[in-house]
Amino acid sequence: MRKVYTLFMLFTLTVAVAQCGSLPSLLNELKKSKEDTSKVLLLIKIGYEYEITNLDSAAYYYQAGGTLSKKINYDIGVLKYISNYTAILNAKNKFEQSLQLNLQAVELAKKINNQKQLAVANANVGASYYGLRSMDNCIQYFLKGIYILEELKDSAYLVVSYMNMAGLYSEMEEQDQKGYAYGLKAYSIATQLKDTINMIGALNNTAGILIDLAKYDSAMVILNQSNSMAIITNNKTAQVSALTNICYINSKTKNISDLQIHADTLLKISTENNEEEGLSNSYQYLGRCLFEKKKFSEAKIYIEKMLAIDLRLGLNKSLQVAYQNMSQLELALGNLAAFHENLAKSDSVSDRIMNDKIQHNIQDFEAKYSLDKKQSEINDLIKDKQIKQLKLRQQQITNLVLIALLLLIAIIGYLFYRNGLQKRKLLETEATLQRQKISEFVKEKELLAAESILQGQEEERKRLAKDLHDGLGSILSSTKYSFNNMKNNLIISPENAIAFDKSIAMLDQSIQELRMIAHNMMPEALVKFGLDTALKDFCESINLNTPLQLTYQSFDLTDDTISKNMSSSIYRIVQELVNNILKHANAKTALVQLVKKEDKLSITVEDNGKGFDTADLKNNAGSGYTNLQNRVTYIKGVMDIHSSIDSGTSVTIDIQNLVHD
Repeated sequence: MRKVYTLFMLFTLTVAVAQCGSLPSLLNELKKSKEDTSKVLLLIKIGYEYEITNLDSAAYYYQAGGTLSKKINYDIGVLKYISNYTAILNAKNKFEQSLQLNLQAVELAKKINNQKQLAVANANVGASYYGLRSMDNCIQYFLKGIYILEELKDSAYLVVSYMNMAGLYSEMEEQDQKGYAYGLKAYSIATQLKDTINMIGALNNTAGILIDLAKYDSAMVILNQSNSMAIITNNKTAQVSALTNICYINSKTKNISDLQIHADTLLKISTENNEEEGLSNSYQYLGRCLFEKKKFSEAKIYIEKMLAIDLRLGLNKSLQVAYQNMSQLELALGNLAAFHENLAKSDSVSDRIMNDKIQHNIQDFEAKYSLDKKQSEINDLIKDKQIKQLKLRQQQITNLVLIALLLLIAIIGYLFYRNGLQKRKLLETEATLQRQKISEFVKEKELLAAESILQGQEEERKRLAKDLHDGLGSILSSTKYSFNNMKNNLIISPENAIAFDKSIAMLDQSIQELRMIAHNMMPEALVKFGLDTALKDFCESINLNTPLQLTYQSFDLTDDTISKNMSSSIYRIVQELVNNILKHANAKTALVQLVKKEDKLSITVEDNGKGFDTADLKNNAGSGYTNLQNRVTYIKGVMDIHSSIDSGTSVTIDIQNLVHD
């Protein structure tokens, strides 16, 4: 009779339940994929989808992912391939192959310093040692992985590690309580993560522990739940584990009717999934059912099938049970010679199991003894070496003193030489810094002069605009009012009335021209309402009075956030750029956009005109461009001009620090 514990590999893929219809879409996606890291991950994912239904197909896609990873030097892809492919090797009892690959994964993970992958690789080495029945090494590597995962606080991988520890401790004598504790930990985390696959594994292992503790009723409740979940998720491997343990309990409690049902199901699922150990178990329990029904010849057929699998796979514990069952059958059939022969074979296998344990213990002892002996030899060699080193040290000290004196003389000479070089370099550096300071001083003075000129121009504009509007404008308006009163109080001829009206019209035109001049010098909207409103009015006037279609946009630009001096300078800059478009660009459409973010402002003026070669600005910069550059410099902005022939022009000005009043 055998119990089965579920030992999982720690996959580098995220554990997830396969969704209906996902595999065809993944295969379709694979046809279109390129030879890159994305294709590696896709191949691994397809292999994972196949794993619960077809191990050979899963192995094919894992190997394809590994080959591509090596080809493109994708280390993480190689680790993912090893982790998943060795799970297939373990399922096929090829533990030596899986161990070699997993040890390579450990070294690769160390090389790229990836702690998570190192934890996975250590756990997978433990799984390989489990298959080889080297339990000490198995537990050692599993614990290495767990320590890393606990530091990383990686619940998804910890649940698998805890579950494996539950199974391992449960197979060891007097360690069931440790196994039970790990089983509860695994199930708790899997439930929190809603991780169905690992919930099933945790349930199976916890049930195995309860079986060891002879708590069959509790174990059966858990196994039924695990089996139901495995059926829902189509996880045939997990279903085989659950059914094997259910059959074990039915056999122990002599519930032959239920044993028959579950053994038949176990045979069917194991055949579909090519699970040879599951087949061996199903043959054992079907033989037990027939034995209880006294159908000894039919039972013998199943036990012979069980023996064939166990002999081929080298499953010693199962083989011992098979020979015991066969001996009982031969006795029931009256074949005493065959009874004694199979009983002797059972004892022989039992002795072999015991010898394997003894041999394993001897090997462990020899390894430890050899290590101690080597350490002792190393210590002796170290002592001899230390004595020789003491003798050599005196001679070396004398030599070192002489060498030190020679080096000191050489160093002093070198220091004198280097000091001379440094003095020359220092003088050259001071001269260079002096020239830079003079150049910066000249530039600073030029900038201050430009700022003063611009500020003076702006003040003069304000004064002239005010004088024109308040002085001459008021006089002309009063004159127009007087003329209108005079017209109403005088009797004039029709000819003189026409001339008089023309004079009034000319006076109106003069007043309008005067207002326009004053507005251009200092827009009234800028003074009263701020920059955003003034620019909006300016762009609207351009649309009304010129063929250019000018779009104005502003974002987060409120009228009270920018100082008056700054607003005036920005207005003049936009005005100058738009006037340049009207004069030179021959454009049909243009855009003025201001975007404010915190204390930063970005100004963009674009057109779809004929454009120009920006190299001309450096070679033949006119007064207009110079004046524009001075204004930008005055407000501590940075201007960037992009243009080319027949491709329009884009001017961007970034102001990093708006000055508030």
